[in-house]
Amino acid sequence: MVDEVVRIVGGRTLAGAVAIAGAKNAGLPLLAASLLTDEEVVLHRVPELRDIGFMGDILQKLQGEFVHSGGTVRVRMENPRGNPDYDAVRLMRASVCVMGPLVARRGEVQIPLPGGCVLGARPIDLHLRGLERLGCSISLRNGLVHVAARRLRGANIFLGGRHGSTVTGTANVLCAAVLAEGITQIQSAACEPEVVDLCHLLCKMGARIDGIGSPTLTIEGVGRLHGAEHTLIPDRIEFGTFLLIALITHSDLVLPAIESVAHGALLDILAQAGASIEVGPERTFIRGSACELRPVELTTLPFPGFPTDLQAPMCALMTQAAGISVLTERVYPSRFSHVAELERMGGHILLEGPSAIVRGPTKLSGAPVTATELRGGACLYMAALAAEGESVIRGVEHVDRGYENFDAKLRSIGAVVERECLGQRLAP
Repeated sequence: MVDEVVRIVGGRTLAGAVAIAGAKNAGLPLLAASLLTDEEVVLHRVPELRDIGFMGDILQKLQGEFVHSGGTVRVRMENPRGNPDYDAVRLMRASVCVMGPLVARRGEVQIPLPGGCVLGARPIDLHLRGLERLGCSISLRNGLVHVAARRLRGANIFLGGRHGSTVTGTANVLCAAVLAEGITQIQSAACEPEVVDLCHLLCKMGARIDGIGSPTLTIEGVGRLHGAEHTLIPDRIEFGTFLLIALITHSDLVLPAIESVAHGALLDILAQAGASIEVGPERTFIRGSACELRPVELTTLPFPGFPTDLQAPMCALMTQAAGISVLTERVYPSRFSHVAELERMGGHILLEGPSAIVRGPTKLSGAPVTATELRGGACLYMAALAAEGESVIRGVEHVDRGYENFDAKLRSIGAVVERECLGQRLAP
C-alpha cells in the first residue's frame, strides 16, 4: 500500500454545491446479495471507494464477474467457488456480509473473522446465532468460522444485542432467510435506511419480505432468486459530514434534497446547536456563515437515533461551540481514537467512560495528526479545515474507504487540500 498524506491549509470560507455519492453502507450488502442468484445484478450510483473495491475483489476470488464503470456495477455469480481468504477479509469488516448469501446459495461457507476500522470489539455472535436458528451448524477454529446447513428452515429470530440491533447481522440473516423453507420472523431487526435498501433489492430479485423499515421483518422463503437492477440510496453519512463541514468553516453550502426521515436525529441536534438549514424539495441549503454554535448533549444509537458514524465529526464541530458538550457513544463505546489527535490541534476534550466532554470554543491550530479509522479521519479533515495554518493528516487511506473523491469535492468548494505520495505531491 502506498503511503500518502494530505496537507490542508485551514481558515478558508467555503462556498458552492456538493454532490453526494451513493451509500457505501448500502452498496456493500447489496453486492453481497448478488451471491444469491446465478443471474446478473446491476447496481447504479455505486461510489468509487476502497471498500467497494475490496468487496469486488472478494466476489472475483469467488469466481464471479465484477465490473465497475461510471458508477454502475455489474455482477454475475454464476457458480461461486472457494471461500474468502484472510488477506481479503482482514481489510474490511463488511466482508462478513457474504456469509449469509453463500450459505443460502450453496449450503456452506468458511470465512476468517472480519477486520476493518479499529473500533474496539465488534463480535459477530448475533450473526452466527441467527444463522444457527435457521438450521446452520457453526464451528470456529484457527480464526476461521465454518457455517454449514443441509437445509435452511424458517424460524423466529431475535437479533438484539447489548448495543442494540446489528446492521450487518440483519443483512446476513435476511439474505439467508429469503431462500429458507417456510416463514422467518426477525425481531429487533436493524431499521437503518441501508437495510431498507437491501430489502428493496431482494424484493426486486423475487424475495417476499413484509415489515420493511420496521424492527420486525417477516420473510417467506422462495426457491430461487433472479437478477435485478437497482439504484443505491444517497450516502447519509457523507451528507451529514458536509453539513458539519459548512458549520465548522462558517460556510454556506448547497447539498442535494434529502428525506428528512433518514436525517431526523442529525437535523434535530444541529437545530439545538443553532444551525440554519433549509430543506427543500430540490436542494438543502446550510447557512454556516450565520451560525453561532451552541453546545449539545447527544447519544449515539441505532437508527433512528443519532448515527455513530457522525460522532467523531460532531466532536470536531463542538470544539467550536461556546460551552460544554457531552457526546456519549452507545454503539461502539471505544470509538474515540480521534480525541487525542484533536487535542494535538488545540481541542479541550475529556474522556469519561463512553462519553467525550468537549469544552469550547477553542482556537484550533494546524498540526501533524493520524487517522486510525474512517470517520475519525473525516473528523480530522474537518478540524484541519477550521484550524489556523497547515495540517498534515496521515492514515488517509481510511478516509478513502468511505468518501468518494473527498479531496476533489473539498477543492471544488474552495478548500486548500493537497495529497502527497512518497515525498512527491500528487496532481489535484
